[in-house]
Amino acid sequence: MKLGSIQFLRGMAATLVVYAHSIDLTQRYGKPWQGRFHYLSDVGCIGVDLFFVISGFIITYVAGKYTGASEGTQFLQKRFYRINPIYYIASIVYILSLMIRSWMAHKTYPIWSEKFINSALDTLMVIPLGDGYSPLLMIGWTLSFEWLFYILFFLTILTRVKRKILLLSAIIGVLILLRYVLRPTDLRFAFITNPIMLEFLTGVLLCQLYLHLKKIPVWIPVLLLVVGIAGYVVLVFYNNPLIAAIMPIMNGSLSLDRFLYWGLPSGCIAAGCIFLDKAGKLNRLWNNRFSMLLGDASYSIYLVHFTAFSLLGILYRQVGFFLPPDLSIFFQVLVALGISIAFYWWVEKPLLKWLQKPSRKNKPLETFPTPSAQPQAT
Repeated sequence: MKLGSIQFLRGMAATLVVYAHSIDLTQRYGKPWQGRFHYLSDVGCIGVDLFFVISGFIITYVAGKYTGASEGTQFLQKRFYRINPIYYIASIVYILSLMIRSWMAHKTYPIWSEKFINSALDTLMVIPLGDGYSPLLMIGWTLSFEWLFYILFFLTILTRVKRKILLLSAIIGVLILLRYVLRPTDLRFAFITNPIMLEFLTGVLLCQLYLHLKKIPVWIPVLLLVVGIAGYVVLVFYNNPLIAAIMPIMNGSLSLDRFLYWGLPSGCIAAGCIFLDKAGKLNRLWNNRFSMLLGDASYSIYLVHFTAFSLLGILYRQVGFFLPPDLSIFFQVLVALGISIAFYWWVEKPLLKWLQKPSRKNKPLETFPTPSAQPQAT
């Protein structure tokens, strides 16, 4: 049995990101009210921060008991299988859609250009290894921080310490402190000392509370959920739009601001949902087919909606922009969800199943926590 609140949160996070990018797509063709209403067009990007919090929770839940080099290597292998193959396939599919658009416009897509080759290398390596960073799929920048978190967690597994979460917190704290002491200008150093890692750490600490607190009063998660939702609403009217951009986060210049503005309310919402689920509340919200499907397909939704929007761009070029701008935003979200879920059924799910076959003797790939098998918190 899956932890329904986690699936719900994953689906919500992915849909928020799709909504934000759907507004961007519509603004190329019209002037939707949603794109002009204060900071509404940026707030959907907060789904990324919610993903980071969820990731910290899940990794702690499923791998908190891992210890030693053998299990550490297994942990990295599982993370690679879970993240990279689908990312590579989604990137290729996206580029193919761009090539089709170029062909239909009687242009040649610059596949042999230096910029494209550098972007392909950034996609392959995931984390930034040079002075710049521009993956083929723009959303790939978030996966670089996922992998940084995995590597830091892997280091704690190698140490065999019992309280690895304290060690992880110390490592992240020291790295962030080094950033403000040394003030690095090199993108690679700025990356590994990035304060955005506090969002993952929020999920880690949330998982520790979930594992150790047997019961808490229901009013506490309700209050956290209300505070988190209120925080999201406030951000529609009072926000810093620069923290929605990629490079101020990659170089760390606005990462702390993003954690304070977007990470903390995301942590409150995650905490409220997870503890309400643990208390047996709102089960119909967490455990229904639609929420579970969106949660299962959330990674495909996250990666493939760019391709869906690229295909819609081809359609608009052929027949024109045929819907009122504000209505088109929701139409595009539905189309993106449909295409992404099809990708999940026909590509992601079969591929993950195939990748597990060579290592059936090992533990299966973990993609979500299950409340029936509580791991030891360390």
